[in-house]
Amino acid sequence: MAELSEAQLRLVYSLLKPAVRAAARFHVPMRTLSELLRLCYFEVLSHDGLSQREIGERFGQTPRHMRSLASRLRGDFFAAEQQVGVVREAENLIATHRPTAQELVELMPGNDADEVLRAVETLEREQRVQRDEAGRLQLPARYTVLASDSFHHRIDALNHFLDGVFRALMQRMVFDERQGTMIKTISFSALPASLQAFVERFEGELRRQIADLEEEAEFAGETESRYTLGVTLARRDD
Repeated sequence: MAELSEAQLRLVYSLLKPAVRAAARFHVPMRTLSELLRLCYFEVLSHDGLSQREIGERFGQTPRHMRSLASRLRGDFFAAEQQVGVVREAENLIATHRPTAQELVELMPGNDADEVLRAVETLEREQRVQRDEAGRLQLPARYTVLASDSFHHRIDALNHFLDGVFRALMQRMVFDERQGTMIKTISFSALPASLQAFVERFEGELRRQIADLEEEAEFAGETESRYTLGVTLARRDD
């Protein structure tokens, strides 16, 4: 295994800080935090295609421990990843490949066929995808705004947002890519009423322009390049 550089470890350390701050806020015991980290590491490596044997070698643990972790990932605690997350992954693959339902099943070998087909039904019911005359799945012509108060959906949205943050960090800070990626942070003062008006204008204009970009790409038949744009706004109480 290649030796880790100080820069790599420094990046991982900084990325751990938000999780550790949340753990400190909720008084999570160190043992529980360590177990969550093991589960998260197992989930990521599994999603990347590593077998339980390969993950066990990475962890330095027995196959029995790996089976235990795999079993825990199928529990209700991971409903956001196992249910809502499958729908989001299917949606992303449809945007890129425009597959038939059966082709989508083949593109998601890590999921049961019935689970993938249920995800397609959910996407069609929520008008997030549609079928063309040949039966191929595709995104609708206009941008769809989704909102949900479901806890699982909110956790999935958090996962999706943090995935975009991670990709931006890797592309910009590690690979020094300057096209199609950016990281910007702006601190400022504002009156609450003026800030609210600004946010409403900003969000409305952002959605309109994203819809225009997607429509242009769809019309040109070039939907392979997918991007994630994340926006945050929070008070600085410190």
